[in-house]
Amino acid sequence: MNLQPDDFWTFSQWLLRPGAFLESALLQGIVLVLLAILLGLLVAYVISAAHYGPGEGFYAVARSIRDFLTVDLPGTSPRRIMALAHLAFKEAIRRRILFVIGLFVVILLLAGWFLNPDSDDPARLYISFVLTATNYLVLALALFISAFSLPQDIENRTIYTIVTKPVRASEIVLGRMLGFVAVGTVMLVPMGLASYIFVKRGLDHTHLEAVEAEQVNGQIVGETDRVRNHSHEFTIEDGETQGLTAIVRGHRHVVTRDGDKFTIGDPVGQLRARIPSYGEIQFYDRSGEAKEEGIDVGAERLAGGYGNAGISRLIGVTGGTRKLEHSYVEGGTLGMAEFTFSNVTPKRYPDGIPIDLSVRAYRSYKGDIESGIRGSLTMKNPDTGAESNPIAFVVNEYQIDERTLPLEIEGTDANGETRLLNVYDDLVNDDSQMQILLRCLDRSQYLGVTKSGLYLRPAESSFEWNLTKAYISLWLQMTMIIAFGVMFSTFLSGPVAMVATAVCVLMGFSAESIYDTRHFIDTNVSRGGGPIESLVRLVKQDAMTTQLDVEGVANTLIKSADAMIVYTMDAVATALPNLPRMMATAEYAASGIDIFGAVLARHCVATLGYCILAFLISYFFLKSREIAA
Repeated sequence: MNLQPDDFWTFSQWLLRPGAFLESALLQGIVLVLLAILLGLLVAYVISAAHYGPGEGFYAVARSIRDFLTVDLPGTSPRRIMALAHLAFKEAIRRRILFVIGLFVVILLLAGWFLNPDSDDPARLYISFVLTATNYLVLALALFISAFSLPQDIENRTIYTIVTKPVRASEIVLGRMLGFVAVGTVMLVPMGLASYIFVKRGLDHTHLEAVEAEQVNGQIVGETDRVRNHSHEFTIEDGETQGLTAIVRGHRHVVTRDGDKFTIGDPVGQLRARIPSYGEIQFYDRSGEAKEEGIDVGAERLAGGYGNAGISRLIGVTGGTRKLEHSYVEGGTLGMAEFTFSNVTPKRYPDGIPIDLSVRAYRSYKGDIESGIRGSLTMKNPDTGAESNPIAFVVNEYQIDERTLPLEIEGTDANGETRLLNVYDDLVNDDSQMQILLRCLDRSQYLGVTKSGLYLRPAESSFEWNLTKAYISLWLQMTMIIAFGVMFSTFLSGPVAMVATAVCVLMGFSAESIYDTRHFIDTNVSRGGGPIESLVRLVKQDAMTTQLDVEGVANTLIKSADAMIVYTMDAVATALPNLPRMMATAEYAASGIDIFGAVLARHCVATLGYCILAFLISYFFLKSREIAA
């Protein structure tokens, strides 16, 4: 998977941003909460002023603030909140929403007919499907139950049986949120278990026999039969009874020999949770000069994402930084990508240096398209310059190529002599750092790589725990949607509240597109401009590449209006939760990468921040309805 620059931040870097505190999630979250409170108070004042006049409306809103700080918040009772949450839970259950679990099981049963287990990466296919299906079903359900409950109670006047009792507005809001979250949790748990069983059963297969097994150089070399459109080659050392097959489609099998018979075990390694150790990347051009980026071959470009580091950094939007796309190194030259890894110690890597490669290939000419593009890996000491002989490989695109670099290898030492080198004695410096140089061996061909395209693999986590973390991320998204749905339902009717919540979600999905639009207008003012300028050009039939044929005050007004529109869209988008970045945890699980603890922690903090924000707005909107009543 292709990670973005901020995915490598630690939690403290994301929260506090040392050296750039104005861009820290903590400060921007505080600003967002304060702005939301002001907006809620403004709306409450408008509603109150419309009923009681400007003066009395102001005092009514002031009383609501006083009540919140001195009465409602200190007097909020957990017991009453849990009672109201229980009522909301029972109400949602009475609406027979649990049928969604049955619907999900039916979807899984039908999906078994259409998902192709013969694909190049069936594990990724199955995991992506179950997480995506769960995500959309649960979010749609959260949107429905949270948006309609309170408006229906108000419309049916059943809310009066609650407000006539000693129940505070804060308790009503929190009770609704917690009750609906409990409903979603009750549904999410069996859906997660069903997903796990579906993935395990869908990927399970067995090769029944070995074919073409023969003795070669003291080893038993053979190949399994063909199942699901693939087979495995295997090797068993002389005198041994077991061996491993080659990795095909992300898995291998244990082969047991009993005389002339071979038993092939269940698939191993399909469901992974690799714990990567990433290094710092440095590119070099064809002449060997250090460059910040590699070559742009035209197939990919560094994407936009030039947002203004707005509030959306709460959930990791890359505002102010470029998205990380593949940069390419040219083959047959001095061009290369240099990865510097830290903490390379015998304790972490006792039996070799396990690495995973995810490299793109770009052909500048067709040539022999059946032969893959060749690359090489070289281990190097950052201080002494000692380096191993290159280890050649053939690019296996769109799949993770797992390799183990040996601890002893021929190479050139610090004195320029060729001899057998030990990795820890010769190629790792005193700070436990080692470099790996990635080169393309074929002239006029290119290899594309990112910082996450080559990493060391010191350990593995449990797939079950990794899948659980992916479902925790889904739970956080569901909680956030419920909070927004309850917030809108405090002052809108059910259908309108659902539409408003859906609009917030959709705008969050399009946040990065808005960043790109704003950057385009900022840096390409001569190529069409903003919406007002584009409309003027359409009317005047002016080309996008020419200067706008409007002068004086009119030109200034057009430019100012465009800037205001785009920056307003940007401000709204950056204030909304960027759900695609939270959904990216599904990509981690599907790619077999352990979900970073820092990523999950920032999602938890972001969800908590948005829930607090929604609670405050909901409280003042609900109090404004009481004021209006």
